[in-house]
Amino acid sequence: MGTTYFIFCFIGSILLVGMVFLSFSIRIVREDARLTVYRLGRLIGDKGPGIVLLIPLIDRGVIKQLGDPNETPSRKYVGAVGETLSTVFRDGKVLFSSGEWDAVSQTPIASGRRVRVVRMLLEVEEE
Repeated sequence: MGTTYFIFCFIGSILLVGMVFLSFSIRIVREDARLTVYRLGRLIGDKGPGIVLLIPLIDRGVIKQLGDPNETPSRKYVGAVGETLSTVFRDGKVLFSSGEWDAVSQTPIASGRRVRVVRMLLEVEEE
C-alpha cells in the first residue's frame, strides 16, 4: 500500500511539473506582432504569428509590435483636401500640397472644385 501511494504521488507530481512547464512554453502571438526569441542570450529570430513553442528556462520571448496600420503612408492622405485640375470621374487630375495625382470618383466632379481623399489605390503591371 505504501509503495503504490508513493508511485501515485511521484507520477502525479511529475505530471503537475510537466503541465506547468508546458504552460510556460506555449505563446500565442497576434497577427500584428512578432515574438523575438533568445536562446541562452543568443538571438534565434522572430517567430509568429500563431502558436510559438519555447523551451522553458532556456528560451526568452520578447513581443515586438509591428507598425500601426493607421500609420501607413496611404493613410496620411485619407481626409486630405485638394483641388481638381480637370473633370474627375473615371480619371482626372487633382492637386494636393504633395503634388499632382491621378484620381477617380463615383460621380463626375468639375474642374476647380475642392475634393477630399476617401481612399488610396495602387495600380501595378507586370515588369
